[in-house]
Amino acid sequence: MKIDVLYEFGEKHIAAAGVSILSLLENNRDFEEIRIYILGDVLSRESEDRLRTLVAKYRRQLTFLDRERLLHILKKLKLPAYRGQFSFDLRMYLSLILDADVKRLLYLQVNTIIVSGLMGLIDMDLEGHPAAMVLDALVRKHKRQLGFARDDYYYNAGVILFDMQAWRRERCTERIINHIKNVRARYPLPEQDLLNVVLKGEILKLYPEYSMQPVLRIFSEKNYRKVFSLRGFYTEEELSRAEEAPVIFLSSRFAGEYPWHKGNVHPDNDLFNRYLTESPWSGYVKKKARRGLVFRIEKLLYRRVPEQLFIRLFRAAYERSIRRANSDSLKNGSRKDYIWDRL
Repeated sequence: MKIDVLYEFGEKHIAAAGVSILSLLENNRDFEEIRIYILGDVLSRESEDRLRTLVAKYRRQLTFLDRERLLHILKKLKLPAYRGQFSFDLRMYLSLILDADVKRLLYLQVNTIIVSGLMGLIDMDLEGHPAAMVLDALVRKHKRQLGFARDDYYYNAGVILFDMQAWRRERCTERIINHIKNVRARYPLPEQDLLNVVLKGEILKLYPEYSMQPVLRIFSEKNYRKVFSLRGFYTEEELSRAEEAPVIFLSSRFAGEYPWHKGNVHPDNDLFNRYLTESPWSGYVKKKARRGLVFRIEKLLYRRVPEQLFIRLFRAAYERSIRRANSDSLKNGSRKDYIWDRL
């Protein structure tokens, strides 16, 4: 069986990408063929060489996609930009340049760590859906602001399984472009909101084990259920099964930090360190995150106050920030106002 995997990153996050790619290769030796596609900013020659060496060690294929070609196409389509940059991620437009022989494409955000085989995911029947995603564990009020009902599904964009044939058949790229041009160009969670809004009712729900988000591990299930509510989310049985047999960890930012930051309190820190040590980036020196006051307070409270109180403060701060970001994106669309988990 074959698997085509897409990553999108630049030089700034090469060590994190190396960890994710190593974990992918190490835990998926049973695939006959693995093709990894890299889309992103220009990498240094040293970084490219390390990536090629790592992938070659497992006898897999590595392709660097032409980002400039894709940007040129999007500019010709006259999509709106802010300060010369597009306010979206390029993976939603890959059908414009990707080879036709790529039938199914797995997008993995650079802050993913794969801990089990992906055969079950890749072999899954997508039932004609253009994409499959895991539900977002944080969004509660935000989806209501987008016009979703409480029971509607809202998905996280950290792991996406694309059926490229269905994607092209349903003209998903063209519909997203039309939405940007004629409906709304900027959202607080740019490509995640766009995918959820434009493809509402067309995304297949993946089980939570394929994108285990930090809040599902930081907080007890009891407190999480009480504070975030599970309307439009997973059942207790689905969450328990995911906790027992995770496949992909999504190391989203927590307290303003990722596992690659010095002194972080992230639940994936030890797992990240393990793969980092085994990777070509074993000499990577962690640096402190540039965190604002809110995140510094959040980290302090996480260490000092009971979980029952902290989770409520955490939810309130998150919902306030996303509410402000939504208002700001409607006013001027400034990229600095987005709260999306940008890397």
